[in-house]
Amino acid sequence: MKMQTSIKLLFVLTALLTACTLVTGVMTPTATMQPASLPINTSLPAVTTTSIPIHYVDPVDGLIQIIEASDPASPIYNPESMEYAEFPEAVKKLATLNSSSNNAASMLAYALGFPRQDSILAVQALISLGPDWAATDLPTLIEYLQYQRPEIRMYSAIILSTIGDKASCSLENIGPLLWNADPYVRTAAALAIQGITGKGLVAEAYAITPDHLSSNPVAADIPEGTIVGAARTWWTESGSKVNWHPGYDLCDP
Repeated sequence: MKMQTSIKLLFVLTALLTACTLVTGVMTPTATMQPASLPINTSLPAVTTTSIPIHYVDPVDGLIQIIEASDPASPIYNPESMEYAEFPEAVKKLATLNSSSNNAASMLAYALGFPRQDSILAVQALISLGPDWAATDLPTLIEYLQYQRPEIRMYSAIILSTIGDKASCSLENIGPLLWNADPYVRTAAALAIQGITGKGLVAEAYAITPDHLSSNPVAADIPEGTIVGAARTWWTESGSKVNWHPGYDLCDP
């Protein structure tokens, strides 16, 4: 009898505990519950990233931008920039990309006058394009014949010497340089006149060196008149009396 009473009591206690659990929401954890994985919608398009737009897509324009960083007249002029440091390589690459559809040759001629010692790298690049291309930049080269830096005057005359008779309209600007204060400029002027007119005015020993970028691409006219004497005589007696620029031509901007 006591056994039955104990069993009934145990049953009642168990029922009461179960009821309390349902009311209070207290549960004895049996396992850690994991959130269900979200299904992947494979029909959605793949996510793509947008690259930063490049200001110049064309390689010629990109090289010109680099070179312009050395131009004091340009809004992007910056001697401390990476582009400024890349000038030498950009000049060489620009020459290889020159074509009738871009202004690479003109940029090379213009770059010769930039205020940096290695601006003369533009000389070799422009000459490498050939006389026809150099002839398209006669106005710039003629302007540089009066440049304050004597080496720019000298190199401008050297480029003109390679063009031939297409540069004849520049002779009126070259002739006076035969009396320039700089001995290298005087020699370059005589060689330019010789190259343009085809007249033998300078001894072969004083020809322009194959390396136009050497420290001395031409010999110094020392003592004065040693190299340019014959050119001075020709210019005084006949050259200066010719109208080398009779009308609108390549020398006009």
